[in-house]
Amino acid sequence: MRVLIATKVLAVFDALKDVKDVELEEALFSGQIYEGVAGVQLAIIDFEDVVPHPYSLDMLKEVLAEKGVLFVSGQEFLSQPDRWLAEARAAKGEPTALPQQKAVAFVSYSGGTGKTVLALDTAVHFARCTKMPVLLGEFTYGDSALVAVTGVNMPYLFDLATQLDVEAAKYKGVTLVPMDYEHCQDLPVRQLAQYFAEQMEKHILIVVDSRWPHGLIGAVQDEIDEWLVVATPHIDAIENARRLCQELGPKASIIVNQKSTADSLALTGFERALDLPRVRQPDRLEGQLGREILSLIYGKKNWRRYEPKGFIASLGHRLGFGRRGQSALA
Repeated sequence: MRVLIATKVLAVFDALKDVKDVELEEALFSGQIYEGVAGVQLAIIDFEDVVPHPYSLDMLKEVLAEKGVLFVSGQEFLSQPDRWLAEARAAKGEPTALPQQKAVAFVSYSGGTGKTVLALDTAVHFARCTKMPVLLGEFTYGDSALVAVTGVNMPYLFDLATQLDVEAAKYKGVTLVPMDYEHCQDLPVRQLAQYFAEQMEKHILIVVDSRWPHGLIGAVQDEIDEWLVVATPHIDAIENARRLCQELGPKASIIVNQKSTADSLALTGFERALDLPRVRQPDRLEGQLGREILSLIYGKKNWRRYEPKGFIASLGHRLGFGRRGQSALA
């Protein structure tokens, strides 16, 4: 039985040192607790002793509660150690490791590539599968594509970054941060960076939808783990994607969106990380596209752990592939 301990109360360690079949795992930072909770039957945590890095303590408590991890304070455990150990032995623990924190950006030189829908489907599918906190932020010069696609009347980045009592809207489990550039352009980039830094302490996945270049992208640029350059299967779009990928450097890769069988020849010799097919009503956000992008981000084998049972089979059915047909998403 695995027990995670994050407390300065030495009596807790004394109470467990002679207990048979107990494997202790110590943690000091919030990130260590998050990474160590997989397969733990009991977590003994005094949150005042935990260093909130890289996650906030409120977010950590939310994750523990969502995953059903049995956790108590040091004093609670010491008051009834036999009871808590008995409950822990009866618990199954969480068999699957929780997803790694990531920050990814969907970018293109121009609009019309579908990056907003891809970003939103990715974020929504992540929330649906993991129940973990995810945020989608937008960097645009014109009207908000997030507001247009979702139809939600929500607070914009300017108010979120300047007013402490304003909270971001939630949509299908995703925290949405649309941009109102006309107002935000007058804010220092460091102020926006501070806001996004605070949000990264509260969310496991950060998704960014941005035109490139953008005058305010410096607020998150250094935090991005992967740049996903979105292109459609047209010669000019492909050339633009290739140039942008070179500009962004080794963290960048290309996604070809809305690819059909007829486009295969035109794309011969063009290096990209992923081909996404045309799907019916992609703005319904059913996860057909998000699943493939998350498999790219986290690795296909790793991401498959989080998919709900039956989703892959139903996905093939919705895309119209018969029993012998092979989907481009398989």
